[in-house]
Amino acid sequence: MCILFLFINPRPKVGEYKAIIVNNRDEFYNRPTKPAHFWDDTIVGGMDIEEHCKGGTWLAASKGGKISCLLNVFQPANSFTTGKVSRGFLVVDYLNSCKKGHQYMEEVKNSGKIYNAFNLITLDPEGNSYDVNFYNSESKVIHQIQPGFHGFGNSPLMKPFKKVEKGKTMFQDLVNTYGEKEHEEKLITELFTMMQNKDLNLPDSQLTEQGKGHTEQFVKKLSSIWVSCPDANYGTRTTTVILVDQEDQLVYRERTMQDPANPKNPVWEHNNFTFTIAPADTCKST
Repeated sequence: MCILFLFINPRPKVGEYKAIIVNNRDEFYNRPTKPAHFWDDTIVGGMDIEEHCKGGTWLAASKGGKISCLLNVFQPANSFTTGKVSRGFLVVDYLNSCKKGHQYMEEVKNSGKIYNAFNLITLDPEGNSYDVNFYNSESKVIHQIQPGFHGFGNSPLMKPFKKVEKGKTMFQDLVNTYGEKEHEEKLITELFTMMQNKDLNLPDSQLTEQGKGHTEQFVKKLSSIWVSCPDANYGTRTTTVILVDQEDQLVYRERTMQDPANPKNPVWEHNNFTFTIAPADTCKST
């Protein structure tokens, strides 16, 4: 389970942002993870270092300004199967490629590779804004996402969980209030606070439907933006804010639990990166 909120400004003025992103990563507390860092000086993001999917990620950005996020689709308890292709490399392969999001998604769609269900979001620098695409592995439909405010979670695009709808409203209010460069630190602080919201968003028929076979208590706890399920060894481990301003400065702020993650007494690590997007993407493949 993860959640992402996104604002795309189609015509940013001086002092405004092209893109504002905030994401919570929910994962097993004992899954080994590297905090956000630069990989080979071209990609910034956290890294999964669990043995069978080492080198993958859930969210990252390239020096060329491409950004991508992977959201696993919540499935009934008997639907997830092992032995499928790791989903975490979808983000990495996109960022390392010279392909635009829509082209890359077409290749994923037609690759014949078998994954557990996922949603993939890609952002390509386009003029003075971003071109955003969304792909759901079950529907196999690619959606071009229009400028404005959006929320994405662990369900089909047209069937959002209630917490996604609530969070989108909260996100829009914050961006409308603090979404200019002069308020940058306040915006970041407020976004981190928003993503710690523990209010339950119930009843949620879509969450209940996708949660068949899981315990009622576990599904209930998944209904909040900030997830905490210590009994299941699962919850929110990392929050990330990404801002891209009108002058192509990218700010990447991460707040993450240090390994070994202890939800009852967590030690929080803060990782901050700022760079100017390169004029051309330093892609590694064609």
